[in-house]
Amino acid sequence: MMVFVLTIAAQAQMLTHDNEKLDTLCQTKFTAVYQYSINTSDAEGRPVTDSIRLALQVGDGVWKTWTYERYLFQQQRDKEIGEDHFWFMHNEALMHIATTTVGYPEGKTITLESIPPLQYEVTEDTEMPTWNMVEGSDSICGYLCQKANGKFRGRTWNVLYAEDIPTAAGPWKLQGLPGLITYAVDEENIHTFKLIGIYQETVPITYSAGSVVSEFVIQERRMRNTVVPFEKTTREKMQKQKNTVFGNRLYLTNPMFYMTGPKTIFHTYGKSENENYQFVGGLYVPDKAHKYQPLEKE
Repeated sequence: MMVFVLTIAAQAQMLTHDNEKLDTLCQTKFTAVYQYSINTSDAEGRPVTDSIRLALQVGDGVWKTWTYERYLFQQQRDKEIGEDHFWFMHNEALMHIATTTVGYPEGKTITLESIPPLQYEVTEDTEMPTWNMVEGSDSICGYLCQKANGKFRGRTWNVLYAEDIPTAAGPWKLQGLPGLITYAVDEENIHTFKLIGIYQETVPITYSAGSVVSEFVIQERRMRNTVVPFEKTTREKMQKQKNTVFGNRLYLTNPMFYMTGPKTIFHTYGKSENENYQFVGGLYVPDKAHKYQPLEKE
């Protein structure tokens, strides 16, 4: 696997393309890029694997996991994504990707999630997985990695971590080992995180009090973003709501089954004449869904 090296100067004030002001929590020591995949099934019960890239920005005591493409947008490197911005929005919605910030505030974890048409902010006490060291080693991205396994909220994880990368960070909420977690797979082989590269860089790790909501302007054939405040809720309420909505059998064939109010649906101008993009409250909703596989089972 390729290890990327990139140095970027820190910015005094962080602004998005649409001049959204972002709070800077700290500066990164590096950014790790992962391939995250979910083994699941479609509405007909056929096995499918969904995949997306994630960026893990690691600072001193604070780290943030979010989609790699949104990370590129913030760094104003969105030309690396290409002209079709919808494919990653589709996978992001299909896989229910959240933004997770560990260590902000100190001792807390904040997760930003969406159930269209609303987006939510969940603040909880940071909880460490219970790890056990395992004999043996392997190599990921050229780093010699040690093995461990542990339990976290209903799932057992088998992981690799690199002591040569001194941080307790890992993708999502997996953390607490004496080195960067470079690979993690749950015991059921449903969720997999695999390191594919590292940027050595110094850039801000940011946080916004509101979410950037994308809306496609058909007349202008472009995305327009607005900032909407997050709905605050607890992890328990969020988990129950996700299971109720995404776990419903109707969700597989009609992801809008629970929604009321206006919807924006339009056709693509690219890959398929029959492919639809759907937005509710400015949030992308897939035309058809895959079986919901929660990262946290309890």
